[in-house]
Amino acid sequence: ASAAWAICPCIENAKDAGEIVRSFVGGLELIVSLLRSRHIEVLASVCAAIAKIAKDEENLAVITDHSVVPLLAGLTRTTDDTLRCHLAEAIARCCSWRKNKVSFGKAGAVAPLVHYLRSEDANVHRSTARALFELSKDPDNCISMHEV
Repeated sequence: ASAAWAICPCIENAKDAGEIVRSFVGGLELIVSLLRSRHIEVLASVCAAIAKIAKDEENLAVITDHSVVPLLAGLTRTTDDTLRCHLAEAIARCCSWRKNKVSFGKAGAVAPLVHYLRSEDANVHRSTARALFELSKDPDNCISMHEV
């Protein structure tokens, strides 16, 4: 978890962050595989790292190929606000690649995200609003949002 938290500012502040991340052989696959952890702190830090990594289109393509969408979608039923905040941000960022927003909808991620708006944490509200905005670009996701 500490390593994933530590990499976030590096990715955010580096000039060639996308290239730097890709240079870690197997690093993107490892980051995505950590979404299978059962530890909330690990999941939150990995989601935060994925949100930064996904800013680069090539990295987003790679993590999409490593099944980041179903793994993120599988975490949406969490009740932990720290994880919710970083998870929603990661989902928002991942929506910019091809059909990911459709895939999140098909994976059942939309309805649980709507419930995040009941949180008392303003950071959860901000990241959730971004995620729902991106997801709303698919009409089926809009239907899901209104059914909740």
